[in-house]
Amino acid sequence: MYYCQEDVIIIATKDLRIKKTEYAIKQAFWDLLYQGSYQKITVNKIATQAQVNHSTFYKHYVNKDELLMAVENDLLSEFKEMTQQVPASLLESKINPEQPQLENYYQQLVLFVYRNGKKFSALLDTTGDHSFINKLISTDQEIWQEKHLLERLAIPKRYASTALIGMALNLISEWVKSDFQETPQEFLDIMKKLLAPFFSENLLFHSDE
Repeated sequence: MYYCQEDVIIIATKDLRIKKTEYAIKQAFWDLLYQGSYQKITVNKIATQAQVNHSTFYKHYVNKDELLMAVENDLLSEFKEMTQQVPASLLESKINPEQPQLENYYQQLVLFVYRNGKKFSALLDTTGDHSFINKLISTDQEIWQEKHLLERLAIPKRYASTALIGMALNLISEWVKSDFQETPQEFLDIMKKLLAPFFSENLLFHSDE
């Protein structure tokens, strides 16, 4: 199909307008979530806050539940992209907890949570059928699968997931709920001390030897 220059400009303008509208709706949702509970948020409040009409909102989302899923997925996608920076090789063999690559990974993880603290806090406080911490755990399990780490586990994967991924993300959850009582560096030190033995002693993975 052939598009002339004017068609391309029109399409680009339309796409930009759609993105701006979606951004406005999502930002309005976050603002309302910061102010109160999810249950009290309505489509009417979101549309008013975003300065769009109801029909515009429904062109993008079926209801507020779908919008919640969208903002959760945005954050989870960023989380996954950041988490994937750690090479699988670091997790498959004995490692030094002070190894620069692993140290950098921990730092990026903690800083990501800290930078998005308000969002994590708001989502972790959301009640009902939407459990954000479970979605975080599922995201990490997907990463393990993609890195083929589950194939090398020395114990049943359901226990490994519970022990390691569950511990890490529940530590993060506790840190968020405490309103970041510790600094990122202090929390990083706590996290390393609790999680590093799993890897340094090669407790989770079969040895190649």
